[in-house]
Amino acid sequence: MTYTPTVVTHTESHNYDQSIVEAPTSNDPVNHELIDAAHCYARAFTAAKEALEAVQSSELALAHSDIEAVEAFNAERSAKATAKQASANEIGFTAESDPQKATDLAALDHAAEVAALHYQQRRAISMRAELAANRTTTALQDAEANLIETARQLAT
Repeated sequence: MTYTPTVVTHTESHNYDQSIVEAPTSNDPVNHELIDAAHCYARAFTAAKEALEAVQSSELALAHSDIEAVEAFNAERSAKATAKQASANEIGFTAESDPQKATDLAALDHAAEVAALHYQQRRAISMRAELAANRTTTALQDAEANLIETARQLAT
């Protein structure tokens, strides 16, 4: 149990000054208010710290997803450019279409779409984490203000 110690000097001892640390009485409402405010602040601080860690983690995942989406888009674009160049007309005749290239292009197109979808999903997760961090930061500030006000009232 956490409590604020109070030092009491007993004058009954004639040989030396004896100081005893005593816990505040459980009937003292001011001390309970301060303890409650401190616990509230500690919980808010922990929640804010966890939310910040979640934001950092989601931002890292978002950055990786962004890189994957760019790489998939570039691979698709490169394959399309290569396919256009290979299917040129030669002396009035159209070159045969290679079904393997069409399958490869479809697979690359699908991979680019999936990468873009993953990016958008991770972006939404990151936005949610940032929103949660903002809420917990506000709660932390409120708890800190309450703790300071309770301590100030105790001091007066």
